[in-house]
Amino acid sequence: MNNIDPFLREVIRYAFDAIADNMALTLMRTSHSGIVRDSLDFSTALSDATGQTIAQGVCTPMHLGCFQDAVSKVIHDYEGKIYPEDVFIFNDPFVAAGQHLPDIYITTPIFFDRKIVAWATALAHHSDVGGIVAGSNALGAYEIFQEGLRLPIV
Repeated sequence: MNNIDPFLREVIRYAFDAIADNMALTLMRTSHSGIVRDSLDFSTALSDATGQTIAQGVCTPMHLGCFQDAVSKVIHDYEGKIYPEDVFIFNDPFVAAGQHLPDIYITTPIFFDRKIVAWATALAHHSDVGGIVAGSNALGAYEIFQEGLRLPIV
């Protein structure tokens, strides 16, 4: 592994970065959400087969570091039950490393020769997921159920 050409490594790294950036640009261009399109409160990432983040799009820095825990949890919970074209959605911060309930993850495995080789993930803030106040920013909440809809990994 130490014999990797440093120039080739950088070319591959920037290719992965470009994939994550293109995911972000596509999400931004196609979104009907002003939060995503105008405020850019979303992130995208590409992970390896184990869930380790290998590239993140130029998005919200606050989301840095949360993808690895989230994708690893999906892999752990659905081990042996992940198939091509599966898509997982979740927002539970206690289960999947989310920041808060309005941040909803969508992740999908990428297969090659019937084997998972990577994961593509998007995380976007949603304006309202229910709860005791409009906008899902319940500062006075004393339990998570008052903050809105809690989605386990499904």
